Amino acid sequence: MGQVCSRRSGVEAQVCALGFVLLGLLLTRPVSAAQPYTLVETEDEPGVVVYPAQAPGARRVTVLLHGMCGEPANACRHFAPRVTIDEHLICPRASQRCAGGGSTWPERGSQQLVEAAVQRALVTLGPDVDETRGRTLIGYSLGAFRALELAERGAGRYPRVMLIGAKISPHLQRLQASGVERLLLSAGSWDMTHDHMRREAGRLSRRGFSAQFLGLGPVGHALTPRFAEYLPQALSWLRASGGVS
Repeated sequence: MGQVCSRRSGVEAQVCALGFVLLGLLLTRPVSAAQPYTLVETEDEPGVVVYPAQAPGARRVTVLLHGMCGEPANACRHFAPRVTIDEHLICPRASQRCAGGGSTWPERGSQQLVEAAVQRALVTLGPDVDETRGRTLIGYSLGAFRALELAERGAGRYPRVMLIGAKISPHLQRLQASGVERLLLSAGSWDMTHDHMRREAGRLSRRGFSAQFLGLGPVGHALTPRFAEYLPQALSWLRASGGVS
């Protein structure tokens, strides 16, 4: 294109140069998040939405549990662009359908359901999975309650855990016995769970456990577009490569 532009002058040269710049931008723009695929629920298998990692090779897994009467894709879209840069994102669907749409987590059986959904996703991902360093587990709202139950009984599968917008009370000995290494609690400043989660993170930290609280700014009990501003910091701390202020 440079040779073609050099033969032109005036307006034509300016248009040609602009085209060259736009082409360069297209070639260097960041790769967008991988397109998800959905494994629909059947009588024997739970539903799950899978976002493959953008990077090639065997990659770690992040599992995200959506909130009450939520859709896995709706919750995971806030995480997918960042998480899938270097990890697979697996989003199980809760088993109980809500009258107004979406699904919710039952009081019993959620741990088995989540693990079955994860295993179903792992089969489709094939050899492109690295589980040698465990999984990251994220739970939002009611999904945070179920994620905590899973983490406290995870048998080492979930060393990195993030819980968002839930009035939970983590049990220190259970976390340690289950191999949880880092626990990040998070909520918006207008969320009624904010102060409680901050106190719980402080309580665990004072007892020598690696726990932190991350405020999400002036938002309530919802995942908003601004959440993307905080996610890199959260993932950095969970992966022990940065800090949370």
